[in-house]
Amino acid sequence: MRPAPPTPARVLVADNSVAGRGVLVILLEGAGYDVINACDGRQAMDALRAHAFDLAILDHEMPNLDDIGALVDLRAELPDLPVIICAHTLSAEHTSRYRELGVVELLAKPVDPHVLRDKVTALLARHHPQLSTPQGSTAPFRSIHATAGDPALCPLASGPSRYAKKLQTDLRRLRDFRSVAILEGRVGSGRFELALSLAPAAPAHAFVCHADELTPAHLDRLFRPAQTTTHPVLFVALEADRLDASRQAWLEDLLCGRVAGHSSLAKRLRLVLCAQTSLCDLHFNELLLMRGVTATLVLPDFVDRWMDWADIACTILRRAGAGRNAFDPESLRWINRYTWKGDYMQLHRTVELARRLAGVSPVVLPAHLEQAAAAEPGCNEPLFHDLLFHVHSGE
Repeated sequence: MRPAPPTPARVLVADNSVAGRGVLVILLEGAGYDVINACDGRQAMDALRAHAFDLAILDHEMPNLDDIGALVDLRAELPDLPVIICAHTLSAEHTSRYRELGVVELLAKPVDPHVLRDKVTALLARHHPQLSTPQGSTAPFRSIHATAGDPALCPLASGPSRYAKKLQTDLRRLRDFRSVAILEGRVGSGRFELALSLAPAAPAHAFVCHADELTPAHLDRLFRPAQTTTHPVLFVALEADRLDASRQAWLEDLLCGRVAGHSSLAKRLRLVLCAQTSLCDLHFNELLLMRGVTATLVLPDFVDRWMDWADIACTILRRAGAGRNAFDPESLRWINRYTWKGDYMQLHRTVELARRLAGVSPVVLPAHLEQAAAAEPGCNEPLFHDLLFHVHSGE
């Protein structure tokens, strides 16, 4: 008889910011934890009384029950529960009071996902060694490296069509490119996620910047984490067809090691230029084009990928839900009948919202998809694809 799988740790996330709370929930669910969230101190205490938790992550400033008040109430009922406090700034008085109440981890906001991973793993291992750590103590949260090395794990490479088969071949080839790759495709084709799937194997850095924000000052800040390591670097420039001549020249200098302060990046830099139109038609920088001419991928419009929609949706669901959910057969037929307006991101966000609506159910039903498709245009919570951009653009 096969032994039952270990129980995942249950984590409470309490933050009155929809975006901040959403990012933490995505990070922790993506790592395989069972997450319940609350928007204020009262909800947090209600959840703690209704469920057994292994760890709590609390925002420093919450309505209805202030930060210290929530922790005092918590300690009265759960004196041994490990707690992480997240805050933009903390006074010496608050820091001292938190320490008195047994909080050993105080994290600065916005929370670094890798720091959060390490702190959560360490606290759970210390207080609850019997619980499972879903991806291992050193595994990163689901990120660009979840797709590195295997094109089948990149949703857009899924499916039976000729487009999918060509993408699988091209992705393997592009992962070996020397310094410059070019991805051409219209908005909604999935260029951004494909670009991130070209990241070298971990450990590596990945940075994303829109063409309009490509300034030396912004990139100095973006590249700062790479200055203290020798890891490979992937840099994705979105809407590269909007880069003027001076910014193109700056990228050439960066690639050639001629930018002051960034010369060490030259030999380990991979540049991906994402564009809606052919850069060759725009009199683009010749050096960048010459280096990218053998590593150019033209993406089909998503509406032409109709044969692959169900397979792409299954890959999105498997990745977003860490393999805990599946589609009902009728749901797959619903996906194939729905008109996705040529937009990969619409499908991506609808699948993620449907998974959330399904809750603890392992099966996503057509009703979940219908409700998610109606809510998707107005959804302002960060989902997986949004988190990718958030993490790698330095926002």
